Amino acid sequence: MRQIGKLTRRLFIKGGLWTATLFLWNLFRGTTKAWAQEIDSFSGTDFVGKTREGKHRSFYINYWKPMRRINAETWALKISGLCESPTTFTLTELKNLPTQSQSSRLKCVECWSARAEWRGFSIKELEQVVRPHASAQGVVFHCGDEYKEYLSREALNKDRVLLVHSMNGQPLSDAHGFPLRLIAPSKYGYKNPKAILEMEYVAEQQAGTWSKIGPYSPDGTILPGWDHPLEYDKQARRISGGEIPY
Repeated sequence: MRQIGKLTRRLFIKGGLWTATLFLWNLFRGTTKAWAQEIDSFSGTDFVGKTREGKHRSFYINYWKPMRRINAETWALKISGLCESPTTFTLTELKNLPTQSQSSRLKCVECWSARAEWRGFSIKELEQVVRPHASAQGVVFHCGDEYKEYLSREALNKDRVLLVHSMNGQPLSDAHGFPLRLIAPSKYGYKNPKAILEMEYVAEQQAGTWSKIGPYSPDGTILPGWDHPLEYDKQARRISGGEIPY
């Protein structure tokens, strides 16, 4: 009987240890899962890239390539190409330009969309300084992730097209295009370049990065069809084309 008692106590202890281990593992796994939902895979690194994790589930992030985070102290917007006064602007100088705010929706060719409050300035504020040549028909945007996009000057000077440095009352995050991005509400997201390093005035239309490799039109105007807004659980809504007003 004494031997059976020893075995029973041993089994009890082993069983208790196993139960405790299993409990701790499930607790750790649950904590890790919850933690993972709050951050994305680039958090805590020197890089930023495409993600739909954590808080970005409510506003997806698309980058052409993962890129090193931009340093605000060393960054400057370069204006080059066909203009009388090519120059650079610091972030402070850009923030001192007359600003505008607007609520508008970013619409992706993947069918999702998301709305934000943007704050920035119109391109005419820059053009008053750099004075583009009459031969300059458009601008090529060179971005931190090696992405390139072209928009005509006519498109860039339309109402509600802004170069923005703030989103939802805060400076642009690295994920959403810090320090400067374009918002053209009537165009698909690929025509809204972010993490802009340089604006080059050119004489002819050029195909942007996505237009060269995919079935994307160089114009990029939103077509009639369906939209699946993230803040409404992707419930399908009919759209008539151009900027989505709701």
